[in-house]
Amino acid sequence: MSSDPEESIAAARAQVEQTREELGQTVEALAYKADVKSRAHDKADEVRAKAEGAAEQMKARAEETAERVRAKAGPTAVQVRAKAAPTAVQLRARAQELPPPVLAGAAALVVVALVVLRRRRSRRGF
Repeated sequence: MSSDPEESIAAARAQVEQTREELGQTVEALAYKADVKSRAHDKADEVRAKAEGAAEQMKARAEETAERVRAKAGPTAVQVRAKAAPTAVQLRARAQELPPPVLAGAAALVVVALVVLRRRRSRRGF
């Protein structure tokens, strides 16, 4: 120890100040550990952030997959219908021009074809 009392007082005060700071940090750490509610909120925030990140990744993957499926699927039913509509209109117009016996024969032919197809399917077990 030094012989000067003022130096020893200053050194003691510095040591007390350092001890207070360390004690304050220790008390804060213990208070945080004792505050279960705050820790639970912190953990919930952390889990929520992870879940949101995972959800965004899954959404991006789903969108990619949907785009690939759309690309491979080809034309949709709406597109096919749009292409077939003019042909259907033409067929209706031609059918209206045909005489009734021809229409009756065509209808009978369609019915026979449907019956034959249905019997084939029932034999195969579909």
